[in-house]
Amino acid sequence: MYPIQLKPIYDKTIWANDKLTSLRHIEEEGYGTCWEISAHSYCTNEVINGIYKGKTLMELIQEKPKEMLGEVPFEKMLRLAYLDAKEDLSIQVHPYNSYALEHENDLGKTESWYVLDAKPGATLVAGTTTRDKSIIQKAVEEENLEPYLRKVDIEAGDFILIPAGMLHALGAGIFAIEIGTNSNTTYRFYDYNRVDAKGNKRELHLKKSFDVADFSLQSQKISNPYMEGQHKILVDCDEFVVELYDIKDTLTLDTEDKRFHTLSFVQNDAKILYGQNEIDVKYTENVFIPASLGQYTIKGNGRVLVAYSKL
Repeated sequence: MYPIQLKPIYDKTIWANDKLTSLRHIEEEGYGTCWEISAHSYCTNEVINGIYKGKTLMELIQEKPKEMLGEVPFEKMLRLAYLDAKEDLSIQVHPYNSYALEHENDLGKTESWYVLDAKPGATLVAGTTTRDKSIIQKAVEEENLEPYLRKVDIEAGDFILIPAGMLHALGAGIFAIEIGTNSNTTYRFYDYNRVDAKGNKRELHLKKSFDVADFSLQSQKISNPYMEGQHKILVDCDEFVVELYDIKDTLTLDTEDKRFHTLSFVQNDAKILYGQNEIDVKYTENVFIPASLGQYTIKGNGRVLVAYSKL
C-alpha cells in the first residue's frame, strides 16, 4: 500500500466563505463544506494517485479491509472535512451511537475542530450557559436562544472537541478542519430565523435535538502557538486521537500494521517518504495512510495534524 491522496467533495451552503476555494483556485462560489477523507454512504472520496486511482476510498476499504484499516473496525473510520464560514452556522447537536443507529441508520458523531484562520473577534458556540432544559426549551419557543449560548473566542491554531450531545456552532469568519467519527447525522437546533434563497426557513429537528442534547456539556479550547519541534496530543477520547506536530526537517511515524493514520497539512507543503518512494502534498491537503504502510517519513517544515482511531 501507499499514502492515499483523495479528490475533495465540495458542498454548497448558505453560510459559505471563499477562503478554501481561493486557496485552491476554484472559481465557483458558495462551497462552505468540503469532504476531504470520507468512506461514508453519503459520499466517499475518489483516489487520485497510484495504482488504485479511480477507486473510491469505500471500495478500497471493502476490498482490502486489513491492509487499509488494520485492527480498526470499519465503524471507527474517521471523516475529515473543511468548514469555511462567512456567517454563523446554525446551532447544532449530534446524536450518540445508540440513538443514531436506532433513528438514522447511521453512527453517532463526535468531532473536533482545528482552526486554520479566524477573523479578529471570531467566536464559536460550545455548550450552553445553563444546564436547565426547561430554560432552553422556553428560549427556543420564544426564539431567544442567544443569551444562553456559550461563546468561545477563537483564533488561528486553536483546537476544540465537540462531543456528541453538546450544542455547538462554528462562527462567522472561521476556517477550520473537522476531524471526527464516520457520521453524517446533524440535528439543527436553532437557525437565527434565517431564510434560504427562496425565502424559506431551514428545517429544525427539535424533538430529536432535545432527545440527545446534554446541556451540562462544555468544551475548552486548546491554544497552539507554533513552536518548532513541538509535539502535543490535542485530544485522546474514546473515539479518536489527534496529535499536533510542528516539524523541523523530518518526522517519522509508524502505523505498526494496527491502525490507519490521517494527515492534515495545515501550514505548508511537504513530502511523504515511504520505502524508496515519495509523494508531494500541498498545504490544506489531507492524506490517508493505510495501516499496512508501516513506517513513513514526513519531510518539510511546518504543522501537521495526525489523527487515528482508538482500538
